[in-house]
Amino acid sequence: MQEQNREQTVVHRGRTLAWKGLCMGPALLSRAQLEEVSRQLLGVDLAGAEEAAGKELRPFGAPQGAVPAIVLGTASTLKGCFEADVASLALGRSPDDFSAYMEARSVYLAAPGDLVVGRGEAWRQAVARSEAVGVEVPELRYYYLSHALLTMALAAPRDRPAAPLERLVRQLRSAPETVVRLFALDSEARVLLLWLKRAAGLEQLRVEANGPEIAERWNRKTTLYPTPEEAIGVPATDGDPGVVLDAEAEVTPFQREFGVLLPRLPGYSITRRGADEALLRQRVHSAAQLLRERYGLELGCFKPAEELTGNRIRMGVPLGDVAALDALARQAMETQEDYVLEAHTHYLRHGIPGYEFILAPSAHVVAGRPAEGGTVQITRGSVWEGSVYVDEDTCARFGIAPEQFRAVRDGVAGLHGAFERAGRQLGRDLGFVKGGVDFALARLGGRFGERTVVAMQDLNLSSNGAEYVRAFLAEARGRLGEVRGVYAATKVVRPADQTDLERLSDGVRRVRAGSAGGAGSAGGGGDGWARAITSVPGRWGLIGVAAGCPRRAAVEVLELERGLHVGGLLRASLREGSVDAE
Repeated sequence: MQEQNREQTVVHRGRTLAWKGLCMGPALLSRAQLEEVSRQLLGVDLAGAEEAAGKELRPFGAPQGAVPAIVLGTASTLKGCFEADVASLALGRSPDDFSAYMEARSVYLAAPGDLVVGRGEAWRQAVARSEAVGVEVPELRYYYLSHALLTMALAAPRDRPAAPLERLVRQLRSAPETVVRLFALDSEARVLLLWLKRAAGLEQLRVEANGPEIAERWNRKTTLYPTPEEAIGVPATDGDPGVVLDAEAEVTPFQREFGVLLPRLPGYSITRRGADEALLRQRVHSAAQLLRERYGLELGCFKPAEELTGNRIRMGVPLGDVAALDALARQAMETQEDYVLEAHTHYLRHGIPGYEFILAPSAHVVAGRPAEGGTVQITRGSVWEGSVYVDEDTCARFGIAPEQFRAVRDGVAGLHGAFERAGRQLGRDLGFVKGGVDFALARLGGRFGERTVVAMQDLNLSSNGAEYVRAFLAEARGRLGEVRGVYAATKVVRPADQTDLERLSDGVRRVRAGSAGGAGSAGGGGDGWARAITSVPGRWGLIGVAAGCPRRAAVEVLELERGLHVGGLLRASLREGSVDAE
C-alpha cells in the first residue's frame, strides 16, 4: 500500500537512512528555497509574507458545516513532523508517517460538499467514505503537502494554475465566505494561502487557524515557565510552596504580557538560542537546583517546548543526578530546541476494566469560543493515544471531582479571556479560534506534601486530537437522534500492513456484531455507535465508539481495539503490548 520508492534515503546526523515504508517522499523546500518561492509568487520575502498575512488572512472560527470550507490537512514544520519521523527511523522504530495520516484524518473534519485536499491511497479511501469533494494532489515527492502545492504553483503559468490549485481558486471565487481549515499557519501555509487569495481576487481569506502571535509566540510550553535566570531574582520563602509558585509566575512570559495568573506546575524554561553546551548544562542544573531548593522536589520531567506526540518526554529525572542532567543538556544541544524542566507529576489515577487512566483532562476552544465539556486522555506512557468526552455531570466516573473539572474549564476560559482583552486593547483580533490545554490532576510531593494540584501542563493552541472526538460525537448524536446523554471516545490504533480503511471498517463491524449489544460502523444499535475514522496501513489509524456513558464508551473503544488486534488487523493494542517493541 505504501506509495514511495523504497530506495529513497535521508541523512540524519551524518547517517544515511533508508526512507522506507512512508507514503510521501522525503523532499523538502529549504528556507532559502521558500524565500525564493515567496518572492516569485508574492513579490516579497518570507518576512514580507508574514506581514501581509496579518492583513490579508483573517483567523475565523466556524463550526463544521456552518460555512463552505477547504480542508487542507498538511502537516506543519512548526511541529517538526518530518524531524519526528526521521528520528523514529534513526532509532529503528516504526515512524508515524505524520504527513500521510494528517492528510487522511483531516477528511473527517469536512462537512458534505467541502473540498478536501490531499494525496495517497489512505486519503483517497477516506474521501470515498465521506460526503466531501476530493481535490487530489498528484505530487508525492515532498513530505509536506504545502511544499508540493507551492512547487506546483511555481511551475505553472500564472494564468493557468495546475488543476488542484485551479479548483481551489474557483471555489474561493464562487464562494468568498469559504474558510480554509488547516493544522497550523506556518510560513509555507502563509505563502500558499496568500497566493490563493490573490489568485481568487479576494480582499481577505478566512482561515481556521490561530493568528500568528498565538500560533508562534504562545503555542509553546515555555509560555508557562520563567527561565532559571529570571526565577533566581524572585524572592523565595520557606513557607507555602504555592506562594513561591505564584511569585515566580510574575516573571513568566504569559503573566508579564497579559497580567493573568494561569494555574501551572513548578518548572523552568531552558532556552537553547545562543547557548553553547556549557551554558545549557548550567541552565539545566540551575533549574534542577531551584526545583529542589524551593519546592523540595527530587524528580523532574524534561519536555521539548514544541513536542508533537510526547515521545521525547523524559519523566522521572533525578534532580540531584549530575550525569542525568548533563545528558539532558546534550539532548537539548543536539536537537537545538527549547525545553522545560518541570516537576514530575504523580498523577491521580482511575481504573476501568483492563486500563488505568492518568488524570490529565483537557478543555478546548472551538470556533473561537470555550467549548462545551472536556476530555480525559488515553495514553501510552507519555504519548497521547485517544480522548474520551466528558462533562461536569459525568467527570466523577473517571475520578475527577466536579470542582476540579470546573477548575480545568476556568483555566481555559481565563486563557481565552486574556487573549480577547489584549486584542481589544490593541484594536485587533488576535485570532484565538482553536486549541486545547492539557492539565495535570496530580500530587507533587516535596513541600506540596499530599495536596492535589490542578495545573496546566501543555498548551496546544492549534489543531488537536480532541477535534476528532468532538466531530465523532456530533456524528453519533446525529445518527442516534439525541444530543443529551451521548458520549464518545476515540482511540489511535496501529494498523497492520494490509489494514486499509475498508478492511478496518469491515473489522469494526465484525467485532461490534460479535459483542453483546454492539453496533456496526455503518449503523447503530441501542445507544451505541462505532466506526473506523482513519487508516494508514502499517502506520496510524483512528477508531471511535459512542455510548450513553463516557466510561462505557472508553471501555468499549478499548475492547474494540483489542478485538481488532486479536483479529489480525492491528499490529498491537493498548492491552496487548507496545508497538515500540517492533
